[in-house]
Amino acid sequence: MSHGCSVNVATPRDGSTPLHTLASQEYEDPQVRQDMVRVAQMMIEKGADPNIQDKNMKTVMHLVVEGNREEIFRVLIEHDNLRLELQDKTGFPPLWHALASSTDFSDNSYASMLIKKGASSDAVIRSSGESLLHLLAREGLEEAGLFLTTQGVNCNVVNADGETPLHVSCTVGLPSLTTALLQMGANPNFQTYSSTPTKDKPANNDPFAEDTSNDTTSPHTIDTFRETALHRAIRNKNEADIRAILDHKEYCEGNKADLLLTPDLNLRDSDDLTPLGVALGTGQITVAKHLLEAGADINTTNVQGCSLLHLAIQVKNPEVATFLINNGAETNLRQVTREGLSPLDLCISEGFGEVVGLLCTHNADINAHPGSDPPLWKALSSNQEDIASILVQVPSPTPTDENCEEIAVFLIRSGCDVNAVRRPGPGGSGGEEAKDLMTPLHLCCSWGLEDTVQALIEHGAKVNAKDAENKTPLHHAIENAHTNIISLLLSHPALDLTIRDKAGVTPFAAAMLRKNNKAAKAILNRESKAAEQYDHKGHNFLHLAIQKKDMESLLFLLSINVDMHTRTQDQHSLTPLHLATTLSGSEMIVRNLLLAGHGAIKELTPQKQTVLHLAAAHDQPQLASIYLDNGVEVDAVDDNLNNALHVAVKEGHLAMVKVLLTESNINAGAVNLRGQNPLHVLANYPKDNAAAIAEVFLEAIPDYDLNSVDVEGNAALLLAYMRGASQLCRVLVRSGACLGTTNKHGVNIFNYQVPTKTLLFRLLDVLSGEPPWSEGELCMECGTKFGLATRKHHCRHCGRILCNRCSDKDVPILKFSLNKPVRVCQTCFDVLTLGAAANSY
Repeated sequence: MSHGCSVNVATPRDGSTPLHTLASQEYEDPQVRQDMVRVAQMMIEKGADPNIQDKNMKTVMHLVVEGNREEIFRVLIEHDNLRLELQDKTGFPPLWHALASSTDFSDNSYASMLIKKGASSDAVIRSSGESLLHLLAREGLEEAGLFLTTQGVNCNVVNADGETPLHVSCTVGLPSLTTALLQMGANPNFQTYSSTPTKDKPANNDPFAEDTSNDTTSPHTIDTFRETALHRAIRNKNEADIRAILDHKEYCEGNKADLLLTPDLNLRDSDDLTPLGVALGTGQITVAKHLLEAGADINTTNVQGCSLLHLAIQVKNPEVATFLINNGAETNLRQVTREGLSPLDLCISEGFGEVVGLLCTHNADINAHPGSDPPLWKALSSNQEDIASILVQVPSPTPTDENCEEIAVFLIRSGCDVNAVRRPGPGGSGGEEAKDLMTPLHLCCSWGLEDTVQALIEHGAKVNAKDAENKTPLHHAIENAHTNIISLLLSHPALDLTIRDKAGVTPFAAAMLRKNNKAAKAILNRESKAAEQYDHKGHNFLHLAIQKKDMESLLFLLSINVDMHTRTQDQHSLTPLHLATTLSGSEMIVRNLLLAGHGAIKELTPQKQTVLHLAAAHDQPQLASIYLDNGVEVDAVDDNLNNALHVAVKEGHLAMVKVLLTESNINAGAVNLRGQNPLHVLANYPKDNAAAIAEVFLEAIPDYDLNSVDVEGNAALLLAYMRGASQLCRVLVRSGACLGTTNKHGVNIFNYQVPTKTLLFRLLDVLSGEPPWSEGELCMECGTKFGLATRKHHCRHCGRILCNRCSDKDVPILKFSLNKPVRVCQTCFDVLTLGAAANSY
């Protein structure tokens, strides 16, 4: 080397340079090892290129990390021109080997030092599109994955199969990594693509068949896709990962997190199953309970209109069917197909009698559906006597014949016990019906036996008696719409209208639920405060009517002058008008609330948001127009000093932005706590229509200040460029945005680190007029401070302020009508002389 030999000559056979050979050898003698370190140092000083790849595409850094050559590593890491993103033949950069081969991630570890040197934690393997985080999770290297999450890694990279690292973590079962990814902003609602393999479907195509396979790695015979991470965790029975996702959902809801990051428990995979369906299908009853507690919809239906209860009955799975019924599944939900069968009809059709009794005790309708025979007749005609024997024990809502009622009245007048409750007979006979604790008054109020009810009341029947569900006779009379019996009971002086059943429903609530306004009015005539009762979720009847878009109930409540300013007694504390804006979106409901509620439009949420903020957040431009017509404070700001326009542009609601800019005088230049005006917010959170929104801005406000900066010194163009919003960048540049604006961290669009400068070159190419000139005390290219010896110059094409050395090119700019050569920077010179080809240099 001292005599000038080449230190970069590679061997023909394996392409190794001397530095490769030295790095691949293991020297046991300490003195020899130290000598070789000095040789490596000398090679580098003599110009050895550590980035040369051998025939296996490995650089010297690959070999050093793989072979744990610490002394040589510390020599190499000081090299100024290391290309740490180079991948070997298997597609891995050196950082992968550092992560995969060690459990030490301290500041002095290979991985930490490589990242500090500039190795990307977001490196993607070309063949599969998988990031390092994918690979670490797939290999079960949880500690390494947790280390990467502390290094600002992008946790939402999607591989060729549509999997994020969160999918892989939940598949393998890495709960700590799953929790860390969720905390870092991993989207739990991403769904996989059609090529993603999961686990084999049961041979009988039974969605509730018990999964006996212990193999969690083999691909499916029939692919299941559109899976969320929660689907994967459940299919692979990784309960700790399931718990992590559910805990994250609770956290998001408690802290009003971004809806996109809140786990959606009702997304369906390609088998048309929600996570709840998958849990039940794999026999994970405990997991199913946790999902229901977290808010999973037990009554959601598939494309054929089948609920989970329908599916359980179809495949004759009594355990799943019983679980669903006992946990609140709708027992009268009818299929869209197969003649609109209810669960009870389906039990008879499939010859599945195990849960018929349970369905009946959970209010399954045993009457005939229009156009079909009664369930009892269906059971008898198909010789299913076991089912028929259950159905005949169920009291029918149809009034019994007059002779039986006369006998009942005779027995009452003869001194029978009018308050006796139904109890099991000898040996526990009587079934579930015998345990309902109903008195004769309960039964008569259910069946509509008016004369018998009159006789029972006259002979001392307890009007406030409770059955097994804590329901009073009045509950049953209202549920079965027996108007005359309701009037009889309300006339009783001892009647207690505050009694709630086990579901928390009062008689007034029962009347409202069944839209029995006549009964509700009668109850209010006796108890004026009945309409202001709250349920266990903190909602009163007006709140519920708005949520359900129940116009009839709403108008009824408004007609009785219910309090229009009551707030929900939950963490949201919303008024009726707030609820109408966020949940119903109904113009009719909103207009009626505004007419009835003086001052309701001025009320704020706990976050100080007006109804205009809420309309902007939920893309309700028609409601916004109504609020503007009714005098809403258009420039009101929330806790973060955002006005409605900030909210609308953040969510990408184009129609809402048009309404605010064209129908109001909203302050479009207002800044929030981060010093950002709406255009900054648009650039910081760009949606697909961000460019269209910007054009609306500039059309409505032609002189809008495009170059104002936030508290970090970011202009809108810089934010859009950093977010990769190319169309928005073009709109801003064409409209005169300054290209050279530099933030407080010294970042501008020319030095921001991106994989390719294509967007920058295209922005420079679309310039049609001289942009505004930048100002500053430093050269925007090399950072040299201006002074007596270093004069300020401007690039006449991009407007940046530069020193003489960085603007030493001269070229005419014909598109600016500058026909004589003018001073430009190197980048603009390339664009002006090479055009589209400039990006390849």
